[in-house]
Amino acid sequence: FSSGMKQRAKLAQAFFSDTPILLLDEPCSNLDQQGVVLYQKCLRDLTHNKTIIIASNDSREYQGAQIAINMDDFKDPI
Repeated sequence: FSSGMKQRAKLAQAFFSDTPILLLDEPCSNLDQQGVVLYQKCLRDLTHNKTIIIASNDSREYQGAQIAINMDDFKDPI
């Protein structure tokens, strides 16, 4: 499989797991635009009643988030 296909398989495993919490670290890595659209659809349609934490700098990965935390807001000024 290509790296994009492997990423899709990992995301499918995560989305279809029966867990109350879903942790995603840069979930769209190695995905083409079609894969990103599929990820966004799965995130919207398959995550009801779950707490989802997404670590990412890519806003496509957390569109529609109820809460977004910018880590730069918590850094000490030098």
